[in-house]
Amino acid sequence: MNNFDFIIIGGSFAGMTAALSLSNVSYDLKIAIVEKQDILSADRKRDGRAYAISAASLQLFHEIGIYDELQAEAGEISDIKITDYKSPFFLDFIGYQVDPKNGQLGQIIENYHIHNALRNQILRRKNITVFSPNSYEKIEFEENVLVKLDDERIINSKLLLACDGRFSKLRELYQIRATQKKYHQTAIVFNISHEKPHKNIAHEKFLPGGPLAILPLKDPHQSSIVWIASDKTSQVALSLDEENFTHQLWKKTEDVLGEVKVVSEKFSYPLNLVESEKFFYKKMLLIGDAAAGVHPIAGQGFNLAISGIKILCELVKNNLFCGLDISSQGLIDAYNKKAKSEAKKMLIATDILNSLFETRSFSIALARDLGLGLVNKLPSLKKFFIKSAGGF
Repeated sequence: MNNFDFIIIGGSFAGMTAALSLSNVSYDLKIAIVEKQDILSADRKRDGRAYAISAASLQLFHEIGIYDELQAEAGEISDIKITDYKSPFFLDFIGYQVDPKNGQLGQIIENYHIHNALRNQILRRKNITVFSPNSYEKIEFEENVLVKLDDERIINSKLLLACDGRFSKLRELYQIRATQKKYHQTAIVFNISHEKPHKNIAHEKFLPGGPLAILPLKDPHQSSIVWIASDKTSQVALSLDEENFTHQLWKKTEDVLGEVKVVSEKFSYPLNLVESEKFFYKKMLLIGDAAAGVHPIAGQGFNLAISGIKILCELVKNNLFCGLDISSQGLIDAYNKKAKSEAKKMLIATDILNSLFETRSFSIALARDLGLGLVNKLPSLKKFFIKSAGGF
């Protein structure tokens, strides 16, 4: 039998990030990752998605050793411009106001680059063992957690981390109730080239048909696009020929980048919210999207997962320092309280933001626009929002 301190079910972004972060807490900790896909033998391919990694999350990337590898592919965000269709009011977040040294609010990195960098770092860690491709057949919660794999091997640990995504099978298996909300929206994601350089500016444009995010990539003449529309509108958009699709996109960009051209495959993803009633079951903790999945309107999904991982690592570090069991009920309760509180704030903020900009009410639209202008004119309030955007 293989003995570990942590068994992580799910070897994608949250799972690998959690493994590396816990590996840093102490090299004496033994960590196992169980992943049904083969993540070791081949690189992940592009799926159209890019993460907006906040300045606070980039600090963790430094700590776990993937930051330098990603810089060849990372687009810096030095400024975020938020506009509301034809309104004269706007909100402008400047990176130097939160990070005087680097002048950035965060970075835009395509998902597959992050996945491959995490995997490469995992392979260098002697205290991380990867079972892949493998899945669990049976889990028993006794004094320790026993996991029987599909190849008959049995592994055990002090804590089990469920990192199996927004539609978590473990959450379902152990009947942890979750609030789910379908937005009846679809995100269309792809990369474009454009005539004018992006100057490391990210744009969030709130338009009548749904928001459009323009995210700067490493190449000053390329950006990642997240076009959010109703399910029906997105189907119509995806059915257009390339010329008409590009023309509709250009209109939505409001010509901030000049002529544009789609340079990648287009991918589409349905949008929904998931919030678990509690973030644990016995000695199992829910991590990342398995605990809470937010609307992508503020680009905070992976940053929220990283926030929860940081909370867990700090609690583990404290227990080790105090000579306490890393699977103590005190640690489990503290994780549940702190991670749930952080998730709740983000879930409420993104849900309200989506509702505010989706409404067709004239009075709400007017109040919304005045709010943008007010925040931009009040330094202390603006600084609060800038620091929030940077994850601080």
